Amino acid sequence: MQTTWPDPPISLRRGTLPHLPAAVARPSYDVRSLRAGVVHLGVGMFHRAHQAVYLDRIADEGISDRWGVVGIGVRRCRARRELLAQDCLYSVTELSDDEPRVRVIGVLRDYASVAEDRSRALAALVHPDARLVTLTVTAPTYTGGETAAFDLLADALDLRRRRGLPPFTVMSCDNLPANGSATRRCVVEAAGRHRSPGLASWVAHHVAFPDTMVDRITPTPTAAHRTRLRRHSGLDDRAPVMTEPSSHWVVQDCFSGERPPLEEVGVHVVADVGPHTAMKTRMLNAAHLALGYLGAPTQHATTDAAMADPALGGLVEQMLRLEVQPLLAPAAGVDPDAYRHEVLTRLGNPAIGDPLARLRRRGSVRMRHYVVPSLEDAVLGGRPHRVLLSVLAAWVDHLSGLSEEDLGPAEREALCEPALDALLPLAREAHADVRPLLAAVEGFERLRARPAFVRDLQDELATVRGGARAAS
Repeated sequence: MQTTWPDPPISLRRGTLPHLPAAVARPSYDVRSLRAGVVHLGVGMFHRAHQAVYLDRIADEGISDRWGVVGIGVRRCRARRELLAQDCLYSVTELSDDEPRVRVIGVLRDYASVAEDRSRALAALVHPDARLVTLTVTAPTYTGGETAAFDLLADALDLRRRRGLPPFTVMSCDNLPANGSATRRCVVEAAGRHRSPGLASWVAHHVAFPDTMVDRITPTPTAAHRTRLRRHSGLDDRAPVMTEPSSHWVVQDCFSGERPPLEEVGVHVVADVGPHTAMKTRMLNAAHLALGYLGAPTQHATTDAAMADPALGGLVEQMLRLEVQPLLAPAAGVDPDAYRHEVLTRLGNPAIGDPLARLRRRGSVRMRHYVVPSLEDAVLGGRPHRVLLSVLAAWVDHLSGLSEEDLGPAEREALCEPALDALLPLAREAHADVRPLLAAVEGFERLRARPAFVRDLQDELATVRGGARAAS
């Protein structure tokens, strides 16, 4: 029997929480009473689907009321206005074959903006309650010259030092290798640009920058998602989050002072995050690239459709089982077979349907971080690597097929390829000679020095081009 919800649906805000349907989980704690022990920079959907959900559990399970969140937007965005209009409440919907599970998250206490009111954002960072600063400012921010977030942190740390307040921990939750070290470098550099003498040295010696591994597929909500949310829950949420049931967070046990009790809500707090990061990037992220590029010449548009293709899904399973997993170091508390099976299940989740086109963004960077490490280990160790080689060849072939006529501003933005103009002519010549392209892309130094590998890649390019023509 279909349930009929109120029409119009209930608008989400603090005053309507008691009136939400029973199917919608909501905070058991008083959202107004939370102290903001966490300040987060870059309040996108991933943060709201991931870190904020763990912090919500800490409050909801009565563990502590000291780890609410103040969000800081580094750029102007519509989501901030929408969240403020509903008292910073929002819903997270977990999508799967089963009925979606909806929960209202109340841990976000306020949302400031560097662009609109920098002093308010700075005040949140200097507040004595702030113990932890987390960031999801996207991986390119760490190398692209955009310094607003790091300059703000340097200013805040300088003010805390002057006022005798302890430094906060700075924790990147962006998907890049050794993200703690990358954040340390950026903040120390920002402190070096600061007028305050000795600030850079003080930051380097007194501020902790733990490494993390974060993992949760979070697609952009569509109109269909929002309609389904209203029909399923009777809830009108202006800033909903859609995500998968699976979620992983691994944090290095390295803090400047007090930290949230993350291990009590399912976070792995470990001495070394490296093996966990390698398992995630070489399995999940490499599988994304395999689907994105091997699936490019097919009619498949999403991950679930590609995984349902016996040939394509079989290649991804083979790559993970035979070519990637045997090369991985053990990660404490993780069964690699179980993780591999979980990755394959997640990729095949029809309720998520991640677009393959999205998986081809920043191809040269992601290939270097997610595929090349396994390929290099396999080649140098004499291990199987046929599918890994095919993924690399498919990336080169995809680049070679991009014409200037097809690359308008929107297409270039969608690709988000940092060296596109330099790579395109090299990729177009790669079917005759791949060596100039390998020489131009960082990360291929050891592989391109092996003539046998270069010959194998050249042969695979011919195979991929023939297969792409047959599939088109």
